[in-house]
Amino acid sequence: MKAILIAGRAGSGKTYLGEKIVSFAKEKNLRALQTEYSKYIKMYASEILGYDGNRDTKPRKFLQDTGSFIREEIKDFNFFIRRMLEDFRVYEKFYDIVVLSDVRLLKEIEEMKKTEYDVTTILVENENLQNNLTEEEKAHITENEFRSYLHYDYVVQNKEKNELEIIAQTIVKKL
Repeated sequence: MKAILIAGRAGSGKTYLGEKIVSFAKEKNLRALQTEYSKYIKMYASEILGYDGNRDTKPRKFLQDTGSFIREEIKDFNFFIRRMLEDFRVYEKFYDIVVLSDVRLLKEIEEMKKTEYDVTTILVENENLQNNLTEEEKAHITENEFRSYLHYDYVVQNKEKNELEIIAQTIVKKL
């Protein structure tokens, strides 16, 4: 199974690129799914805060703080990675490609690269990014650590949505 990992800052275009990759893969009759490491932490936000999944009301500080709590207080840096790898064992029965459109931490890349899956990594950058994060949220590890990974297969400059579509088509053609 092919695993496509998309990293980037909040609002950089990761989800849109992931959606386009899945769409183009399906046009080629490939079974494709888009998912996120953060689906588990968003589940906590839903259960604890009543978060409804709306991007405009995303409780980012809660999400960041809860992730930090799990890594630092529970001392389980692989908590979400382990859960996703368990999901992958199921997904491989049903999908040819799984796109993870919210990679934020080095371990999320490194641990996936250690698996039997064929991993492609993509960094989405956006120079004109306006994401409405507070300075504290912008300084969080999940907004910065992925930048220190030096071996992305693709580095995409998100200037216009049609450029992301071209990149998605290019990636799918190489599958």
